[in-house]
Amino acid sequence: HRAMAPKRAGVQVDHTSPEIEFVHEALGDASVTVQQSLGPLGDGRDATARWVWDGAAPMAQFLCEHPERVRGKTVVELGAGPGLPGIVAARLGAARVVLTDLPGELELLRSNAAKNGVAATATAAACAWGDARAVAALGRFDVVLCSDVLYGHLEATAVKLAETAHALCDETHGAVFLSYFPREKLEADTPFFWRCDALFRDPVPRDVGGCARDDEDLWFFEYTPRSAGVT
Repeated sequence: HRAMAPKRAGVQVDHTSPEIEFVHEALGDASVTVQQSLGPLGDGRDATARWVWDGAAPMAQFLCEHPERVRGKTVVELGAGPGLPGIVAARLGAARVVLTDLPGELELLRSNAAKNGVAATATAAACAWGDARAVAALGRFDVVLCSDVLYGHLEATAVKLAETAHALCDETHGAVFLSYFPREKLEADTPFFWRCDALFRDPVPRDVGGCARDDEDLWFFEYTPRSAGVT
């Protein structure tokens, strides 16, 4: 199954396909292909981490349209699942990429990084949102990617996501990129945005693959910490 960079965001990813392919001219002749985990879930596994979600293609598309945002930079992806956006960042020349998810979900990330020839640049690490020890071990990054990571979480979890993204983002020149589809869970997700209002400057909407900034189907924002320098 080929998930081409969409003219319009909101790709309905095929969750029955073992692999998802992303193609963009910025990647040259070789596409990025990631495996999805279609087998039965084991105990303690996160079902959402098995698949590529709709926000991954817009995030990857944005990075391909603006490779300078990751080229030579350090990048971390939160709730990476199969890791499509982070692997695209590595292919675009990021200096270092860390693909994070829960401890039981890292093997798929490592496998997909190796499959795309970026295992030396893109590593996997456990990072539960709000885990201060894990966040401190990772350090700060130039770019934080949050692709379709919100979907009706408990308020405390949504707040921890915002705080984790802030803690990982370089205070002086870092940026957080968020791709988000409101769907029917917007009300439940608002605590994330409220916490972001306190931690970051006003979000800057970004155009993605021909989508208008006011496209209600996709919210694509760039956040910078309140302490960051003006660029």
